[in-house]
Amino acid sequence: MNFLKILDELKKKYTSLILYCLLDRVPIVVKGDDPFDIDDVLIELSNIVDFRKEFVFNVDFVSNREYENLINNENIDYNSQRIFVRCPQNVTLLALKKINSFRGWLIGFSTSMIKEDLNLVETQLSKELKKFLIITLNRNHISIKLEGFDLKEIDLSLENTILRKISEDTEKSIARMKRVVLEKIKNSTVEKSLIRTLLDFSVEKEELKKNIFKKELRNFHSGSKRAFFILSRLNLLSKFETTTTIGSKTLLETIDYEDASIERIISFIKDEWNEDFSNLIENAKKASIGDKIQSLWG
Repeated sequence: MNFLKILDELKKKYTSLILYCLLDRVPIVVKGDDPFDIDDVLIELSNIVDFRKEFVFNVDFVSNREYENLINNENIDYNSQRIFVRCPQNVTLLALKKINSFRGWLIGFSTSMIKEDLNLVETQLSKELKKFLIITLNRNHISIKLEGFDLKEIDLSLENTILRKISEDTEKSIARMKRVVLEKIKNSTVEKSLIRTLLDFSVEKEELKKNIFKKELRNFHSGSKRAFFILSRLNLLSKFETTTTIGSKTLLETIDYEDASIERIISFIKDEWNEDFSNLIENAKKASIGDKIQSLWG
């Protein structure tokens, strides 16, 4: 199943919502009647966030103690690669029996399982996951449902920007490739059918889109990580009663990433590294003065 192609067919807000949940480690549940499609989508979702380290339940670990050890390693080593868990549809019932927390998990389950197990899975998921996204794979379409969130309260500006850049950059790259080929076959005697074949970059377009998708997410992650390192040092200085707040404009310019608001970056840092640095960001009025002073010094 080509999940990126399916994303293109979704309304923009739903694609942005999937991206938001992936970035902020909101559990995503994929269900449907075809087990192979479910597992394919789980794998494609995991490939998008390749700046994290994937662990597969029932392959890389099987117990809650093992899982807690992985989480504890995150908490003591900020430089370690953050983790996420992919749970194939055939072991979801086992995971629900053994694991206590599913933060950031990608979970699949088949609606074609026996009714008793299906009811148990749906009941346990609703019980264990307070906030999560459900992707339902149907024969002819895909549906998205958000549980525990009010969509109106979620700012998807970053995700919308990323999707726009993916679309624009992909089209620009394809246009350049076509232009190069056209230059070579101009005034040639090549048959029209062959020209059409030579100018068909549909396969390359999908690969390009996937690569640009990953690049944009890595750029956001890297920018947020730079902000995290700066803010963690300022937070340490605050223990010595030193004024350590920083203006949002100054911080964004310092990390050289301006596609996301400072609020979105702070939110991501909280979910990725479990640190809340919101108190280090100056309020709008003070920040404006501080940013102006900072700009005078270059």
